[in-house]
Amino acid sequence: MGTLEADYCLRSRGSSAFLAWRNTLSVSIWRYGGSLRAVVAAVAISVSGGVFSPVLADSDQFAPQTKIRLTVVQWMPTKGVYEKWDALGGEFLISEERTVSLPIIGTMPVSNLDGAGLATEIAKQLKTKIGLVQTPEATVEILEQPPIYVVGDVNKPGEYKFHPGLTVLQSLAMSGGEFRPLNGSQGDSDKTGYVGQLQEIDNSILRSKVRISRLQAEMSGAKEMRFEPDAQDPSNLAAAVFDQEKVILAARMNDTDRQSKSYVELRNLLTSEITITEQKIASTDEDIESIRKELTNVKGMVERGIALPTRQSDLERTMRNYNGNRLDLVTAIMRARQNIAEATRNLDGLYDKQRTEVASELQSEQASLDQQKLKRETTQKLLLQALSADADSQADAGAVMLAYSVTRHEGAAVKEMSASETTVLQPGDVVRVLRKVSPAPADVAEQKIQSEQASQ
Repeated sequence: MGTLEADYCLRSRGSSAFLAWRNTLSVSIWRYGGSLRAVVAAVAISVSGGVFSPVLADSDQFAPQTKIRLTVVQWMPTKGVYEKWDALGGEFLISEERTVSLPIIGTMPVSNLDGAGLATEIAKQLKTKIGLVQTPEATVEILEQPPIYVVGDVNKPGEYKFHPGLTVLQSLAMSGGEFRPLNGSQGDSDKTGYVGQLQEIDNSILRSKVRISRLQAEMSGAKEMRFEPDAQDPSNLAAAVFDQEKVILAARMNDTDRQSKSYVELRNLLTSEITITEQKIASTDEDIESIRKELTNVKGMVERGIALPTRQSDLERTMRNYNGNRLDLVTAIMRARQNIAEATRNLDGLYDKQRTEVASELQSEQASLDQQKLKRETTQKLLLQALSADADSQADAGAVMLAYSVTRHEGAAVKEMSASETTVLQPGDVVRVLRKVSPAPADVAEQKIQSEQASQ
């Protein structure tokens, strides 16, 4: 490749590339001592995709919410290399006003600029702001453009990534294709699933009703529960569930009876213990009274010198022992009465705790029953819709066509336009897909006959 050819190629690729080539040419001449072959080799490297080949934006204009990457480099003649200015470059977002905020430069508009034009403008402003002798090299690369949105009669409406050249038909494929009502084998499968769900829900409702009957019997203290099963129950599920709940009711009642019986027996035992202790106290009182009389006589005899003082001391010691025993018996009665009160509280708390637990279970089961009824109602509606859609699809012999429209922001205005499958989209477009059913052949014929009759 000759020098003129290299010059022409680089000029055709933009002024930035030409400046890079020119600087490279100068450095190459300086390094290789003016060797023409070395210079041509250096130029060929730069043309064939070296570091000086900028990646420019593909779009003519920058839409709001477009993410760009700015790279700024400066040729350093003293070093013979390009230095990258990381503090000035980076990733930036185009605002809704079509402006971008950059370091040092500030906010600058990007309207009516493409990638090369924006890079050139940034380089000029950097030269002016910083006061550079030579204009730095700047490149702008589009990283991410605003998404498109697909709505309407599609399987997966939502937000999708934009890429240049995206068409309406491709956006339809990205959103899962045309939405089709329940029919065919898929519709039959869904209807079968709805029927199975309804059967399962009915079984759950039946179990809840039987359980509620058992809980109500526990709340009222009844020994037996009552439930009238449905006459149409070929599987005898109601009878089986009823028998299970009866076993649960009997077991819980037996457990409560055992605990209450235990508390009652403990209370009776303590009452008997109190009675026996009171009898012991009465006997002790008699012994104390007898010793008191004897002690009175001994005291008189000791005073007259008839009896020894040791006799009096023995009687007084015996009196103190009897009084101590009597106090122990009184304390035992007080402790027994305290235990009776505790047993009574436990007995009352047993029934209160049972009623609280049963009331909580009854409330929870009633809420579950209401939810199951609501779920059954919803499933029935879905089944009816599936059956109705199936009937409509069988009765409707017309063809289904898709109609497309695109909503696009143009400045501050929003414009909606009709589109076709080959319409090329722009970032931020909203694609609306609608199903339209053409008249059935019989309907078309009938309309034609009516039109001819009206004209006659």
